Amino acid sequence: MIIRATAIPLAVYPYSSTSRIVHWLTRRHGKVSTLLKGALRPKSPFLGEYELFSTSELLYFAKRADSLHTGKECSMLYRRDAFRTDWRAMQTASYLTALINKTTPDEAPHPELFEFYESLLDFSAEYGGGPQFIAWAELQFCTHHGHAPNFGKNCVLCGSGNELRFCASTGGVVCAPCSKAKKLPFLVSPPDVLAILRAWQHAGTPGTAVKTSLSGPQLTAVNAIASTFMKHHFNMRTEPRNAALQSL
Repeated sequence: MIIRATAIPLAVYPYSSTSRIVHWLTRRHGKVSTLLKGALRPKSPFLGEYELFSTSELLYFAKRADSLHTGKECSMLYRRDAFRTDWRAMQTASYLTALINKTTPDEAPHPELFEFYESLLDFSAEYGGGPQFIAWAELQFCTHHGHAPNFGKNCVLCGSGNELRFCASTGGVVCAPCSKAKKLPFLVSPPDVLAILRAWQHAGTPGTAVKTSLSGPQLTAVNAIASTFMKHHFNMRTEPRNAALQSL
């Protein structure tokens, strides 16, 4: 069966000297993997018709759900040229793409995820050159996946509002007595940092976040909280995130 899909490449791997395996996120069919035979040959119909961060129309021969599909044709629909010249934004988009690729199961239709990923790429092209954007995007990702951290004003365990600190294993803020009694690992979380994260979490667009002026300690605390939460709940390695931050 031939399937036509709107798709964005998540990862590209060599299969042979001229062929490539591409993992795609599609609008209607979820994450699929295809073999593009002869993709690098001079007269290949795939040349210039797909690339990371760009949206293409893909035709492929569908096989079993657990098999590698075979690409038939590909046509570029929307090339996000900003990532060709803005390497900082490109590093940010690379991290977010790796996050989507790692946490998305194969062959599970999820149109809302595709639209969310497209919006992240578009926002990355415009705002991805700032460190605040990465934390904002992670918070939106967590909310989209139903794992939003709790940055409320009360301990998630007892309801106390005193001496709050962030604990990734509980998914939110805990008070000093609870963290001590239960021997919970925590990160020091000043009230101003928690207020910033609450505001970013509820901001539907990154404009507010990227305009937020942060001191060095505030930025360090924000990144520590975000990266710890992503690692604990999504088993996301810190290296891709660190590479994106180091480019900024």
